[in-house]
Amino acid sequence: MKLGVTANYVWSGPPIARLARHIEALGFESMWMGEHPAIPFASLEAERYGVPLPPNYRDMPDLMVSLAAAATATSTLRFGTNVCVVPQHEPIVLAKQVATLDRLSEGRLIFGFGTGWIEEEAAIFGYRFDKRLGVTLDMIRALKVLWTEERASYAGEYVSFPEIYCNPKPLQKPHVPILVGSGNDKTDNTAILRRVARIADGWLPSFLSPPQMREQLRELRGYCEEEGRDFAALDITLLVPAISFGVGPLPQWGAKAYEDIKPRPVAELLAEYQEAGVGRIAVGLPDLEDEGAFALLEEVAAGMGLA
Repeated sequence: MKLGVTANYVWSGPPIARLARHIEALGFESMWMGEHPAIPFASLEAERYGVPLPPNYRDMPDLMVSLAAAATATSTLRFGTNVCVVPQHEPIVLAKQVATLDRLSEGRLIFGFGTGWIEEEAAIFGYRFDKRLGVTLDMIRALKVLWTEERASYAGEYVSFPEIYCNPKPLQKPHVPILVGSGNDKTDNTAILRRVARIADGWLPSFLSPPQMREQLRELRGYCEEEGRDFAALDITLLVPAISFGVGPLPQWGAKAYEDIKPRPVAELLAEYQEAGVGRIAVGLPDLEDEGAFALLEEVAAGMGLA
């Protein structure tokens, strides 16, 4: 079982390169980072599944620049976007950023994407919230063209451009692994699973139990068969809060989000996830906002059996 770590890395906290070096030294396989380029004042009271918008969502540094700094400070650590909110980017620029980052990291990048859930963000970035999935999928198709074709052109509903050169291409072939970063224990994931089978290289859901993952992956296997895809080749990564393993503190904003979690022994829970078909656990931590982050990472690594 691969073990990664994910958290909110705030701009005012420890430098991302120092954190990445520490995460690598502790034995984690990967480091996952999300983004919210801007938080509209109108969305400060937003809630998701009854959980208020975490305060530090407004303090996220730039995703690509941060991971570039982390990549140049490490040698084996993999980096995942958890998630890149695709419709909030310009596709040609994003293609170049991701490909450049894959080159800088020597092929250590995993591209998890999402559509965004904060309605007020959509207008800020110039798209309709109710069209965000269509915009996102059109952009993913365009990104694949930009990453794989020397003379790239695309004509879609929301994205179009004539023949262009967009270099570099990603080091990984045919392109950076693309994971659908969506799905959890509170949603019907059927459409998401079909999307994974149709267009992605893996799935990145959150908070699902081992029995839930077993059932979801059984369903995904069937969709892969329908699409002529090799299910075994998919990257199945699951975000699980550290407190599910009885490790680390509860995030200050997490009481509502994690109220139903009953901690389980690490080895037992990891074995159940592995048997269900999960290949990587991204261990979710509280925000890394001060020097205490290093001690927290050490505590979690030890609790997960890495140190």
